[in-house]
Amino acid sequence: MSITFTDALDHVAIAADDTDALVKWYHRMLGLVVKAQTEPQQPSGQRTYLIGPPSVEGVHCGMMLEIMPRNEHVRRPRDSHDPGISHVAWRVTDFDAAYAHLSSGGVGFVGAVVQAVGGGRLISFVDCEGNLMQIVERSRG
Repeated sequence: MSITFTDALDHVAIAADDTDALVKWYHRMLGLVVKAQTEPQQPSGQRTYLIGPPSVEGVHCGMMLEIMPRNEHVRRPRDSHDPGISHVAWRVTDFDAAYAHLSSGGVGFVGAVVQAVGGGRLISFVDCEGNLMQIVERSRG
């Protein structure tokens, strides 16, 4: 027996200090929209959200982030190559336009534009809570 996958990762989850603020940041900087949300949850009183690109309808679209309330543990500082998930990379169709939009929004870039493993180019940046993200444009070929 083997597992049959679709062509998209469903979602990656981020435990946030402030779920509402993080959702607003992703809407402003990446244009992501709310696909689904819960009622406020205890003990935090915050909602959990599924957010993703507006061009794809519904919660079955893949390429989403789950923004959920964090627990009481303190966030530990980490570098990009520390064990565990390092970053989330968003594939874009127009790298230059995406880079210009993020630049104009004051995103904190980490390093410079580099060649992506497997072809194309990418740049890393952090969201308003310090989570490492990337935009990547793959070479056609």
